Amino acid sequence: MTRKTQSETMFETFCSTNGLDCEAIPTGTDKTTDYRVRFGNCWVAVEIEQIESDAGLDPDGSGSRVVGSHVRRKIAEARKQVQIAAQAVPTILLIHNVVDPYQAFGTENHDFVCAMYGEWTVRLVDGRVADSFHGRNAMLREDVNTSFSAVGHLKRVANGAEVTLFENVYARQPLPFAEIPSCIKVFRVDVEHAA
Repeated sequence: MTRKTQSETMFETFCSTNGLDCEAIPTGTDKTTDYRVRFGNCWVAVEIEQIESDAGLDPDGSGSRVVGSHVRRKIAEARKQVQIAAQAVPTILLIHNVVDPYQAFGTENHDFVCAMYGEWTVRLVDGRVADSFHGRNAMLREDVNTSFSAVGHLKRVANGAEVTLFENVYARQPLPFAEIPSCIKVFRVDVEHAA
């Protein structure tokens, strides 16, 4: 029997607390997601990943990093887990940061958006901002990682946990947005300015 991670236990508690129909998917020889959850009449596959690396975080609490790097790494690691499920149902990658109790170092909203759609880039002309857009290092594009319907943050809060999802506008299987329960925050993403 495989021992559950901190993140998996937190997700199961979140689902139970909020009355979500959630089933663990048995592990086997094939790559599979960790759970399936019902949103209305639709089953959604969910893969849970933990950020366990404190790379860029100094012991004194300060640090530096590339925006979105932790999330990018987890998208790359989870890709094969969601590909099979995405042939039939929407899929979600949930990421929990076990290193930072404040859930800020590498898992803020802009980390998710920049990892998914590219680093926020500003074009200057004659010293003035002429344009801004999502530029390089996008993990999700029209032809790349379309298996992910959303990437989300599983965050520990005072009263348990919360889940925030960031839409993948390029998803092969879009989420059933009208069916997502109110206990889950959803950011619909405008990538009109993607490079």
